[in-house]
Amino acid sequence: MNGEHVKRMRLIATLAAAALSVAACSGGGSSQTGGPDPMPVEPVPANVSLAGVTPGYMALAAGSFDIPAGGSRDHGDITFACATGADDCAVMVTAGGAVTATGGTVTAMNSPAYQARLDAAAAAGAAAIRAAMTKESAIAAEAAQTAPGGAGDDGPGGADAAPDHAIAIARDRAGTTVAITVAGAAADDPAFTQAMDLGGGRTMHVRTMPADGAGNVTEEVLVVGTDIEAPVATPFAMVPGQALNADAAGAPASGTDAVAFDPGGTLDRNDAGQAAVLAKVMSNAFASGTGAELQFDGDDPADDADAAFTTAGSYNGATGTYTCAGGAAGCTVTLDAMGMLTAMSDGWIFTPDAGVTSDVPDGDYLHYGFWLQRTTDAMGAVTYDEVETFAGSAVAASGNVGSLTGSATYRGGTAGVYVRNVYNPDGTIDRATAGHFTADATLTATFGQVVDANNEGTIAPNLLYTLRGTIDGFRLSGGEANTWSVALQGDITESSGTAAGTARGGVAGRDGSFDATFHGPVTDADSDPVQPHTVVGEFNASFSDGAVAGAFGARRTME
Repeated sequence: MNGEHVKRMRLIATLAAAALSVAACSGGGSSQTGGPDPMPVEPVPANVSLAGVTPGYMALAAGSFDIPAGGSRDHGDITFACATGADDCAVMVTAGGAVTATGGTVTAMNSPAYQARLDAAAAAGAAAIRAAMTKESAIAAEAAQTAPGGAGDDGPGGADAAPDHAIAIARDRAGTTVAITVAGAAADDPAFTQAMDLGGGRTMHVRTMPADGAGNVTEEVLVVGTDIEAPVATPFAMVPGQALNADAAGAPASGTDAVAFDPGGTLDRNDAGQAAVLAKVMSNAFASGTGAELQFDGDDPADDADAAFTTAGSYNGATGTYTCAGGAAGCTVTLDAMGMLTAMSDGWIFTPDAGVTSDVPDGDYLHYGFWLQRTTDAMGAVTYDEVETFAGSAVAASGNVGSLTGSATYRGGTAGVYVRNVYNPDGTIDRATAGHFTADATLTATFGQVVDANNEGTIAPNLLYTLRGTIDGFRLSGGEANTWSVALQGDITESSGTAAGTARGGVAGRDGSFDATFHGPVTDADSDPVQPHTVVGEFNASFSDGAVAGAFGARRTME
């Protein structure tokens, strides 16, 4: 029975019912015993089960439509089919998404478009799981290393004691600059560029190599966190190495007699120390030629008409005047083909203007982070090849801490990589994510015993020379919710000022590890013991639903 016939039958039934109603109102009746003819009964709508449709489909739009027997029709993410060999079907969808039908039997299934989306999502999920598994393996390889080191090692066995990437950190008043030098890189190799600012002194840097012959693209990602501060404007003579140390004629002077600054002898850019001094010299008179040696007059004692050359300039940002105090021989500066200063002769004196300052860079900062390498093949599959964590400080390591007593609390930040898994009831992985994280670090170092007035120790013996703490407040780049927390517990080696121990993420039998190094002096200006002001280190840990590897840097608090 086709759809038009269904409609005609409904119309006949409606007209018959109307005729009977009119007859009843006019007093007419049936000629048959038992009253009027029975009214035709409309088919009763039946609910259509959506149990065969994969959950997650888009909400259905309200409406109604007919499907011929043996046919089907897509409505949103669902395909409705009318059974073969029976009546045609009429389908109705309510505003709430409930589906009913009359006529033949209607079944519901995923529409082809919806199934394609599900298949694509499943493939992407499987690819994400495979990529996460390679990252988890890389984390495990980093955790197995015993020698702390730096970013991007390619040494034997993966030990990271000899990093092939050097990280230089500087900051001026405009902000922090992180420069990454790759050992052995060719001049035309891609360089690291800053990809994003992660906040909290952390920046991400990326280096992408051209695809190889098979279409594989290798990418390096480096995240570094630092607490470097902006340079401080300091009175010229108070800057280390800039004490006013000569008179106007270039003779040594000291105290209140010191009126000028001698950069110091002959300066040559090929010497690292002298190059640092040359880099601070600025004057238009020293930039008037290229690839040349410029000659300037000194004050010839035998010639009363002769006068020393002077010119305005600056040294380390402080304005003043350069004077050639070289006598009859005069003074020279040498420029390279780019017009950059490469040498200065002896005899130059710089006299700063009154009240000027030089910016003194922060020389006491820490840094920490991770480096990773990943490869994307021609089909888009990602493999994480290697993960390395690193941490350090601009000041020297503390060394022997055996003379220290009491406890110190250190607070700071972390950066690292993670894998997070969601499991099915049978223990298989349903989905996985991988990314980078930041977190907070709080550590307590306990050094030697402190005795009270009764000469009794105030610290439990089992806490002496230990480093304990917590890394928590994990913020994942994918935004995944988590309750992760890592408990650090280790021992301090007195002779080296280092610590090592376990990093527990709450999974029995799957302890991770950490190592740490104290930085900063252990005595003050009066040679009295003082606790180190910095501790940095690396860690790894496992959770019931993931794993992490990272590094931390923390400062002693005054609590």
